[in-house]
Amino acid sequence: MKFYLLKFLVAITMIMATSAASLSQNQSSQILPVDSLVRKGKLSNGLTYYIRKNSKPEDRIEMRLVVKAGSVLEDNDQQGLAHFVEHMCFNGTKHFPKNKLVEYLQSVGVQFGPDINAYTSFDETVYMLTLPADSPKIVDNGYLVMGDWAHNVTFDTTEINKERGVVLEEWRLGRGAFQRMRDKNLPVLLKGSRYAERLPIGKKDVIEHASYATIKRFYNEWYRPDLMAFIIVGDINPDSAEAKIKQYFGWIKNPVKERKRVEYTIPNQDSTLVTIATDKESPVTVVSIYDKTESIEPKTYGDYLNMILHNMFTGMLNERLSELKNLPRPPFINAGSYYGDFLDNKSVFVTTALVSDTGIDKGLQTLVTEDERLKLYGFTESEFDRYKKILLNQYERYYKERDKTESSSFADEYIRNFLKDEPIPGITFEYNYVKDNLPDIKLAEVNTLSDKLIKTANRVIVVNAPAKAGLNIPDSSELLALVEKTQTSKISPYIDKTAGSQLMAVKPENGRVLISMKKSDIDAVELKLSNGAKVILKPTDFKNDEILFRAESPGGQSLYPLEDKMSAANASAIENASGLGDYSKTELTKLLAGKTVGLSSWIGLYNEGLSGNAAPRDLETLMQMIYLEFTAPRKDDTAFVSYINRIKAYYKNVLADPTQYFFNRYQQIMTQNNPRANTIPTEKEIDMINLDRAYKIFKESFSDASNFTFFFVGSFNIDSIKPLLETYIASLPSLKKNETWKDLGIRPPSGKVDEKIYRGEDPKSIVIINFVKEAPWNEKDDFMLSIFGSLLNRKYIEILREQMSEIYGIQTDAGMEKIPYDRAHLKILFPCSPDNIDSLTVAAINEIKRIQNEGVSAEDIEAAKEIQRRAMEVNLMENSYWIGTLLDIYTNNKSLDILTKYKQLIDDISSDELKRIANQYINLNDYIRVALMPEQQK
Repeated sequence: MKFYLLKFLVAITMIMATSAASLSQNQSSQILPVDSLVRKGKLSNGLTYYIRKNSKPEDRIEMRLVVKAGSVLEDNDQQGLAHFVEHMCFNGTKHFPKNKLVEYLQSVGVQFGPDINAYTSFDETVYMLTLPADSPKIVDNGYLVMGDWAHNVTFDTTEINKERGVVLEEWRLGRGAFQRMRDKNLPVLLKGSRYAERLPIGKKDVIEHASYATIKRFYNEWYRPDLMAFIIVGDINPDSAEAKIKQYFGWIKNPVKERKRVEYTIPNQDSTLVTIATDKESPVTVVSIYDKTESIEPKTYGDYLNMILHNMFTGMLNERLSELKNLPRPPFINAGSYYGDFLDNKSVFVTTALVSDTGIDKGLQTLVTEDERLKLYGFTESEFDRYKKILLNQYERYYKERDKTESSSFADEYIRNFLKDEPIPGITFEYNYVKDNLPDIKLAEVNTLSDKLIKTANRVIVVNAPAKAGLNIPDSSELLALVEKTQTSKISPYIDKTAGSQLMAVKPENGRVLISMKKSDIDAVELKLSNGAKVILKPTDFKNDEILFRAESPGGQSLYPLEDKMSAANASAIENASGLGDYSKTELTKLLAGKTVGLSSWIGLYNEGLSGNAAPRDLETLMQMIYLEFTAPRKDDTAFVSYINRIKAYYKNVLADPTQYFFNRYQQIMTQNNPRANTIPTEKEIDMINLDRAYKIFKESFSDASNFTFFFVGSFNIDSIKPLLETYIASLPSLKKNETWKDLGIRPPSGKVDEKIYRGEDPKSIVIINFVKEAPWNEKDDFMLSIFGSLLNRKYIEILREQMSEIYGIQTDAGMEKIPYDRAHLKILFPCSPDNIDSLTVAAINEIKRIQNEGVSAEDIEAAKEIQRRAMEVNLMENSYWIGTLLDIYTNNKSLDILTKYKQLIDDISSDELKRIANQYINLNDYIRVALMPEQQK
C-alpha cells in the first residue's frame, strides 16, 4: 500500500486568492460549471459518486473508494490505526476472507501494487483498483470488493496479529535522518495543530499493542457512507454503473449515533518562526521558506482566474531561480517554488533551495532576495509575455488530448473534488476560459500577489542539514537577522536578457532517403538514409499531441581509457547544462518558451544516445535540436564551472546516508571494485573532469550518424516527416566507422559471497541477494526468466509478508543481458529487521528450491499468464512501450514478429518451463548476498 506521510508541496492546484483579476463583478462571482461528461450524484445514505465513460486505456476501469477519514481523526489510543485499518482491508472481508482478495484479483490479471493499492494521509484514506472491462463478472466483483472495503471488513484476530508485523516493517522503513528531522520540524511548521501529533504511520507501541476493539472502533466510527465517495471511470455504461453503485452501496447505513467529524485547523502565528534540524546521516542541506495563507475554496470564475495568476507567479519565479542555478558560483544546487494545498484551512507558498553544507546563509539570503525583488519591482513584461505562451501551450496540450486522457487522471481529479472541493469544469471549459481571458490579464495583477503571499506572519523558515564536526550551522537568531538584513538591503531590478528568435538561421543541405521498407509485423517503416543512418518510424494514434524520440549507438565510455573516465562519464551532463548551438541553457529555455519539445543526451558505459519528445507542431524544432547536438554542441566555460560546483556540493555528504552508502558499496562488491564501474564520485574524482576533454569526447561520440539508429513513435504522418528527416537527419555527418563497444571486464565475484555493511543508527536492514550466471542469451529464456522473477515476487509477498509478517515490500528482477557479456540474473531486494535477515534469506531461497524440485501450481501459472495478457493489452496502446520495444528489437537483433511471438511465449508459460528456468540459471550455491546492518550490531 502506498503511504503518503505529507502532501506539503502540491504544485499549483486549485487554491486561490481573493482578487477577481480583470473579470467584472458579475462574471467573477459566477459559479464554475461541472463537466457535463461526469455524472456526480449522492445516494440517500450520503455516499457521493462520480461516473465517467472514458476509453483510455481501452477495456479498463478505474475504481476509487475515498474515505474522508485519516490519521487526524485518531484518538490518543489509535495513533497509526487509520493506516492499520487500510492494511486490514486487504486481509479479509465478508466475500474475500483472509488473503483471498489479492489471490482472486491476481487470477484475473490484476497486479498487487500497479492495479490494486491504497494510501492513508492526515485527512483521507483512498483505495484504488484497476480492472479489465471486458468481463461483466470481473467488473461486478470490483463493485463487491469496494463495497466490502466500505462496510464488510472482517478484522479476523489472526490476521490482525499477523498484519502488526507488516505495518511495523513499514514503520521501520520510514526511519532515518529525514524522519528524525521531520519530527523536529513539524511541531513548528504545524504549531498548535492536531496535525503535528497525528502522523499517519502512528506510534510503534500502538501498532504493536492496540486492542482489536480499538482498531475496529476507528473503522466503525469513520467508515460510513456520508464520509465516502465512490468513483468509476473507464469503458463503462454510465446508467449501468449508477445502478450498480446503488446496488452495492445503497444499502449501507450510517451509525445511529454518528460521531461528529471535526475539521481541525492550523492556527495563525504573528511572526516568523524558525526550525533547524541536523542529523549525522543527512545527505543534503535544504533551506525552505513556508508562507502559510488562508485557503479559499475555488468555486467561481474569479477563483479560477486567480488560480491562473498564482500559476504564472510561481512559474515565472521558477524561471528566475533556474537562471540563478546556472551562475558560475550558484547560490544553491537547485531551487524551486510551489503554491498549493497545505492542510485543512491553509494553503502554502514555499520556496526551497538545496544548498551546500556551508551554503545555508547564501541560500536563504538568495530566496529572501528574490522574494523582496518581486515585492519591490515585480516581474517584467518580457517574462510575463513569455510565460503566457508557456501557460497557453500547457492548456492546449491538455485540450488536444481530451479524448486520450487516461482514466486514472480523471479519477484523481474527482478525488480532489470530493476532498477539497476542487472544481471539475472539464478541459474544454478550462482551455476556452484561459484562451479567452489570458490576453486580458495584466502584469500588475500577477505582481500584486507578492504582498499577499510573502509576509512575516505565518512564515516558517525550515533548515535541515548534516551534523558533522567543523560544520557551524547558524542558529535561529542569526537566520532571522540575516532575513531582516536582506530585506533592508539595496536590491536592484531583475534584467531579463532575452534570447534570439530562431534556433537555426540556415537549414542544412538535404540528404536523401535511399530505402524505405515496411515492417508489417510491428506496423512500422524502416528507412535507410544517404549518410548511412537508420530511422524507424511508427505512427500511432494513441495520443493526439505526442511524438517520442530515441537514438542510440554502441560505444559509450568503454571506448576511452581509464584516465578519461570522469570526463567521459560527465560529458553529456555538461553538454546538457551548457545549452545548444549559439544559446546558453538559460537562453535556450527562453527561446523554446511556448513549445512542447525537449531533448537530452547521454553517454553510458556501452552506448550513447539522445532522448526527446515533441508535439507534432514542434517536430521541426526537435529535428533542429537533434541536428545541433551532432553538429554544434556548445562549449560553455561558465556552465562547466557551475556544473562542477553544484555536483561537488551535492555529492559531498551523500554517503552519510546509510542507504546511499549501502548501494554504493553493493555496486563496488558486484563489480569487484573495478575502477570503470559507476559509483558515487569523490571530490578528487570530480576534480579530474576536464572541460576540453569532455567536450572532445562528446563531439566524438556524436560525430558519426551512420552508427546511430533513430526511432520516432507517435502522432505523425510518414509522408510529412520524411522531408524533415532528409533535412535534419540525413544531412548529419557520417564517418562510417562502424564503431562498437569494448568489454571493460566488469564482472561480479564468483562463488558464494556474504557481505555485511555496517552503517546507520536505526534498527533497519536492506538485503540484496543476487544470482548471476554466464549463459548464451536467447529471446525465449529472457522472457521466461522475467516471468519467473514476477512469479517469485508474488510468492514472496504471500510467504515473507503475509505468512511470516517480516517484510513490508520486496522487489525481484530477473532476465538475460547481452552487453558486455551474455548472462542471466535474478536479484531479490527487501528491507527488514536486522534480526530477520537469515530467516527471510532461507525462506526466499527455499521457494526457489521448491520450484526447482516441484514446479509451479496450475493456479499460479494461470495467474502469470493472465497478468501478462492484461499488461500486454495496455502496453500495446502506449507510445512509451513502443519506443522501448523498438529499441530493444534493434539493439538485441530480436525478430520483428514480436506480437505473434509474445502471445506464443505467454501460452508457453508452464510449470515445466519455469522449473527448467529455475534449474538452468539459478545455482543456489553461487550467489552474492549483501546486507545493511546497524552500526551497533557490528
